[in-house]
Amino acid sequence: MSVVIREAVEEDVLAIQHFISRAGIPLDSVPLDRQKFLVAENEEKEFVATAAVQQVTDEETLLRSFIVDGGKVNGSFVLKMLETCLQYAWQKGATTVYVMVNQAGDMLEKLGFQPVSPDERSVALMKLPEVVSHLEEGRVLYKQTNSVDN
Repeated sequence: MSVVIREAVEEDVLAIQHFISRAGIPLDSVPLDRQKFLVAENEEKEFVATAAVQQVTDEETLLRSFIVDGGKVNGSFVLKMLETCLQYAWQKGATTVYVMVNQAGDMLEKLGFQPVSPDERSVALMKLPEVVSHLEEGRVLYKQTNSVDN
């Protein structure tokens, strides 16, 4: 099966909302108006994954709403989608990418992400209500720093 990962366009907003809703994520927790989404679609033009790549500062990006339809893609695709999101953020000038996920296991750490300690959280990042809420719910925030010029 062939899957294409691309930057979302305005016409994708409704389909993104449906995809996120089907995953059980409340739409009010996903502010579509201020984020760039990457979408992955199969040959039938169905979304199989989405990810919001939100610029926090010129150097910091937050990856969230990383949703994958496990019934339509395999585990190796999850890695490809995550790597594509990282490359996208690096190309846009980010030097640090934060990832906010509900279920990560140790997959993120195997990919070079590290849990973010309280003293590593930037002021700009902590101004985002969704980050504060995520942390208050006891979830972990991960980060990866780009040490190579891309």
